[in-house]
Amino acid sequence: MPKHTKAFDWLSMAQEDLEEAFESLDNKRYASTVFRAELSAQKAIKALIVALGFEPGKTHKPTLVLKGLIAGGLIDLREDLMRKVNEAITYAIVLEDQGTTPRYGWETVDRIIKPSEIYSEDIARALLRNAERVYEIVKSLLGEVDC
Repeated sequence: MPKHTKAFDWLSMAQEDLEEAFESLDNKRYASTVFRAELSAQKAIKALIVALGFEPGKTHKPTLVLKGLIAGGLIDLREDLMRKVNEAITYAIVLEDQGTTPRYGWETVDRIIKPSEIYSEDIARALLRNAERVYEIVKSLLGEVDC
């Protein structure tokens, strides 16, 4: 499969998750909004990794893969494009850091704090904006990098 096809497949899946995140927000399902936003950001970053000629592997933290490629000197882009890549990483990390919380909540000594108790509308909206930004940045980068 050509790399560019795979990159656009990842981006298409990111868009689907982003759309589902907006639907969840409309239905006041804020933990689900965050979960889908997180998935969207992960898939968008995977699209970028593939577009750059690498395999992201199976990971829920593809920014670590991308940062490793950058640190290893394996990615050579113009300065303006690298700024965009770093901006996408910054937004995506916030979402990746949600981890399993949108699905399983937080376990304490006495109880499990449910995801619905953790994520308010404001938090969900803020995280969804991050996912939207990651998607937009990666989409613009795919038009500028040779994939």
